Amino acid sequence: MNGYDLAIDTAGHELGLALVAAGEPTVVTERRWRLDSTVSEELLAALDVLLRDAEVSRESLRSIAVNVGPGGYSGLRGGVATAQGMALALDIPLAGVARLEADAYPHLLARAVGAPVVAVHDAGRSGIAWAAYALPMSGAAPSALTPPRIDTAAAAATAAPAGALWCGELTDALRAALDAAADREPTTGDTVPRAAADLVHLARLHGAYGDPALVDVVYLRPPSITRPKS
Repeated sequence: MNGYDLAIDTAGHELGLALVAAGEPTVVTERRWRLDSTVSEELLAALDVLLRDAEVSRESLRSIAVNVGPGGYSGLRGGVATAQGMALALDIPLAGVARLEADAYPHLLARAVGAPVVAVHDAGRSGIAWAAYALPMSGAAPSALTPPRIDTAAAAATAAPAGALWCGELTDALRAALDAAADREPTTGDTVPRAAADLVHLARLHGAYGDPALVDVVYLRPPSITRPKS
């Protein structure tokens, strides 16, 4: 099939876009940058530049994969809303991909089949958001050993699979908790940037493409919304 699969990642302080040849593993182009203003201001402009530089039209897009979190409320809402709007306008399918699985994915590929990887997102005062994954077989989609949840650092270090490799936003509190647990294996994987193209690869592995209206942000805690003043 001719055309391209688009990836949109707005789950963190850095945003990412990628174009992958439809039906192929080939990454045509990828861009990652640190957010300076707002997602609504920067995302569409960056997307236009990405498509123009790759000499690809929007009509050549065959599907979109978007990071659905967990992460910052405004960034995720902006990314998902943009992905939904484009998918509906172009009449193409949309897939939502979990942030923690995307963070774990490159480490899973580098480890033995079945070896666990724990991905972490710093949830601030709420603690850490984390999930554990493993590859059931070579070339398969990751399976969740522990679904995404929020815990204190100490609780996560205790509850996660023994011998796991840890990656993502490892906080000082979590590193201390891991150091205190003899059967844990903290890693410097948090320095590996998330690849936007991995959203496409994971969406394909899971067969997750479908109705854009069914894709929504993953919330592990209710978003903090201030009641309007009367």
